[in-house]
Amino acid sequence: MRYFILIILLSITYSSWAQQDAHYTQFMFNRLYYNPAYAGSTGDFCISAIYRRQWIGIEGAPQTATLNVHAPVWNRRIGLGLTITNDRIGLTDRWDFETSYNYKILFKNKSTLSIGIRGSAYLMQMRWGDAKPTDMVDSRIPDVAASKLVPNFGAGLYYQAKNGYVGISTPHIFRNKLDLNPTTNAGTFGTIEPKFEPHFYAMGGISFAISKKVRIQPNLLLKYVVNAPFDMDINVSFVFFDKFLFGVTYRLGDSVDGMLMWKVAPQFKIAFAYDFSISRLQKYNAGSLEVMLEFCMMKKAEKMHNPRFFF
Repeated sequence: MRYFILIILLSITYSSWAQQDAHYTQFMFNRLYYNPAYAGSTGDFCISAIYRRQWIGIEGAPQTATLNVHAPVWNRRIGLGLTITNDRIGLTDRWDFETSYNYKILFKNKSTLSIGIRGSAYLMQMRWGDAKPTDMVDSRIPDVAASKLVPNFGAGLYYQAKNGYVGISTPHIFRNKLDLNPTTNAGTFGTIEPKFEPHFYAMGGISFAISKKVRIQPNLLLKYVVNAPFDMDINVSFVFFDKFLFGVTYRLGDSVDGMLMWKVAPQFKIAFAYDFSISRLQKYNAGSLEVMLEFCMMKKAEKMHNPRFFF
């Protein structure tokens, strides 16, 4: 029973105090997840999917999958996006459904400033049936899943130039409190009140050539949430022949990460990332793994002449 309680406490602690949004090593290729103002910034209709398995070897460790769909409309002055995320940790199961809208201000140098907003709904569920207590007949364990659906809103700014970008955002502005009151054979289990805290992000990157066939692309992601430590990802990537990317990321006090991307075709990219833990959890896990796929529907002229890899 003590093992069961430990799992519950870890799950609730994660939902109440820790950074609740998913960690993604490949944040530079998953910008819509963090910032609604990014929608449509590629100039094409794009679909991407990313899956992360964190702390391999630890039972109940986070597993996250995100699907992004976005495109520009109305002469590319408006961007629309849809993001669906499933995040599992311990006994908790969270679904995020997010719609993004932004308006782009175009400048003469072909850079853009996007002002974005987001409407979202979060479904949080406690999967009591997946618990593995030591006492199989303990009547204090809830016999049905408890769930709650809550709405929220987000906002962001995103500036994109030819060789760089910068953005600030808060994907969910309001603080949501979930009142989960599961019942058991022995009566009410008690009130469980995890809270969704506002999250704040700042990201940026630049790309420049160091030879005819090689480009260097530093990226930075800053993350802050109330009642959790400040977090930062520092990435340096190299692009060869506009087809292959190799990168290294340092996540503050947590991991050192390797990343590989291959542009299979102008429309299609596939990427992998692996995190090597450097925290106290290092002894108990075999690292974290990410896989990302992206497909963009480009015009014929863009297929021939579009050299973009960074955006």
